[in-house]
Amino acid sequence: MLPIQIYSVSQLTSDIKRVINSQFRDILVEGEISNLKLYPSGHLYFTLKDDNAMIKAVVFNFYNKYPTEMVQDGTAVICKGRVDVYEKRGEYRLLVDMIEVRGLGLLQLKFQMLKEKLYKEGLFAAEKKKLLPMLPQRIGIVTSPAGAAIRDMLKIIFGKYGNMAVEIYPVKVQGDDACYEIAEGIEYFNKTGEVDVIIVGRGGGSLEDLAPFNEEMVARAIYASHIPVVSGVGHEIDFTIADFVSDVRAPTPTAAADMAVQSKNELSEALFNAKNALEQGIRKKIEKSKFMLYENTMELREKKDIFTSYRMYLDELLNNLLHGFSNYFRDQKTRLDTMAQRLTDLNPKSILKRGYSITMKKDTREVIIDSNQVGGGEALTVKLHKGELEVTVQDGNL
Repeated sequence: MLPIQIYSVSQLTSDIKRVINSQFRDILVEGEISNLKLYPSGHLYFTLKDDNAMIKAVVFNFYNKYPTEMVQDGTAVICKGRVDVYEKRGEYRLLVDMIEVRGLGLLQLKFQMLKEKLYKEGLFAAEKKKLLPMLPQRIGIVTSPAGAAIRDMLKIIFGKYGNMAVEIYPVKVQGDDACYEIAEGIEYFNKTGEVDVIIVGRGGGSLEDLAPFNEEMVARAIYASHIPVVSGVGHEIDFTIADFVSDVRAPTPTAAADMAVQSKNELSEALFNAKNALEQGIRKKIEKSKFMLYENTMELREKKDIFTSYRMYLDELLNNLLHGFSNYFRDQKTRLDTMAQRLTDLNPKSILKRGYSITMKKDTREVIIDSNQVGGGEALTVKLHKGELEVTVQDGNL
């Protein structure tokens, strides 16, 4: 008779855990989420169910991996992970490494959510788009220096203007760190301020390859740029968040270079069109002015009687004004002549001319108006109308 094995609860649970862990690894499980709860730790706990069964599940560090709005109760998902046993409670649960909404890949989901968020913030608004310069003096390009895209862009640019100044900011255009480098490149050109337009781009690829251009930090760097940005990412059928935020979206990197630099023929045509538009505008302005002048002239003719009355009234006012000025200036001249005569009469020279004299002390030229001012033997000067007399006082009591 075989010995009977008696398991402890811990032993049985441990053996079950070992079997389950070895059997159910890297599995895909499809179901509907319920009892969703995101803990402050960032871990997401929920129940995955279908019509007949359910299993508890957890996504560790969900907050750092996925948008918090990605799933909710009732969302149908596909989870990749392994089954584990939580020994303390004797429960088995699904430890999820990756979660995707059924029918919509994670990258596509993140793209749609970010697009909606930035649209609501106004980052795609047409009125905020900056115009490209007609003829930039220097072009900044943020892309990989090793890809075919940069060669195609330089070929287009130098094919139009062989002496065009181009500065390349080398970056990765795919991978986890690429978004940081792309954003830094845009910020670099804005800090230096040495370029007139920025091209951000890369060649075609999968949605995963284009992922850096769907990152929020790249979108906000483009939006914050005071230099116009042309986005040329992927092929014509590819659309990225960078395309929506940029001032101009080009279907390819080659097209981006073509848009950033107009050819000489395009410039000549633009100048010609501007000249024609200016001439037409001036002609319309002249014709409008002629018409308004004609209308005003006809109106003035119809009101000629009114103008005749005003002319007569104006003549009357002018005549009164001139008469008033004449009287005013005549009165002022009479007053001025009277004052001039008075000044002439009070002029000491005029008084001397009538036989008067001015007596002064010889040394100090002090005018004598009282006999007590001088004494006997003191020298005086007597100023006459013509000449002076030097005299000496004989007696102090004149």
